[in-house]
Amino acid sequence: MGLEIIAAAFAFIAVTALVLAITAPAPGRRVEQRLAKLNHTADRAPVGSVLRLDKGTFPILRRIVTGTAWSDRASRDLDRAGLTLKVSEYLMLRILVGAGAGVFVFMIVSGSVALFAAIAAGVIGFMIPAWFLSYRRTRRQSAITGQLVETLTLISNALRSGFAFTQAIELAAKQMEPPIEEELNRVIRDTSLGMPMDDALQEMADRSGSYDLDMIVATILIQRTTGGNLSEILDNVAETVRERERLQKEIRALTASQRFTGTILSFYPLLLAALLFVIQPDLMSVLWENEVGRVLLVIAGVLMGLGIFTMRRILRLEV
Repeated sequence: MGLEIIAAAFAFIAVTALVLAITAPAPGRRVEQRLAKLNHTADRAPVGSVLRLDKGTFPILRRIVTGTAWSDRASRDLDRAGLTLKVSEYLMLRILVGAGAGVFVFMIVSGSVALFAAIAAGVIGFMIPAWFLSYRRTRRQSAITGQLVETLTLISNALRSGFAFTQAIELAAKQMEPPIEEELNRVIRDTSLGMPMDDALQEMADRSGSYDLDMIVATILIQRTTGGNLSEILDNVAETVRERERLQKEIRALTASQRFTGTILSFYPLLLAALLFVIQPDLMSVLWENEVGRVLLVIAGVLMGLGIFTMRRILRLEV
């Protein structure tokens, strides 16, 4: 039985690869097709979005996801996470991980729960890339927020020294490290391609997902409209951001005990179930061998998920 499943999985992968190879554009024509696409979309697409029109390298998945709300949200999340994957490549990765996890669990689990366990493993495997993407996005946003004060100080000092705003951004990009360096260089690149500075800054704020950076960009855009001393304004904004960081660290210190308790309560049922399975495996096996037990397992999983979600929301305090 196991050999048949492995053979079927390899056959599916081989057929899928063959179909993708047949439907993919010819390598010698990719440059011409890309230039033609840029020529056709130059009059109707903003300069900043030209490089993001291609949703991936898999033609079938690209046609499925292009133009959907999910593809736009996934493209924005990939940008915020600092990943170079296209949307169709990201979807293909999730499908492959989910299918691989389901087949693997189906091969190692026997009995009446094999199909149920395979489906559960497939769903979890399908969600693992999304969880990793969320983790990368959160880490990158936190890193950008932590670099904002130094970046604002560099831009403000450059403006006081007589540099233009664009030159001040270039100077800050040279002295800072990723990820804020990547965002500033992208602003410079967009403006060099013809995008207005206001639009490039707003794109950076939307792309980063940082509340502090969005506040800074809004302040700069207002100053560019109404006028004023930009270096002094940036100093005041930097002080505001520094104070918010201090308050956030203080809140995390005050809620450290509660967050630790929530983590323990989240994993306690799983650890207790594993311990009981080691002590009394015959007794615990009733939960997945009996129909009522399987229903109770599903209910327990849903309640645990709701409890974890509720505790995380209670302990998430915005400043």
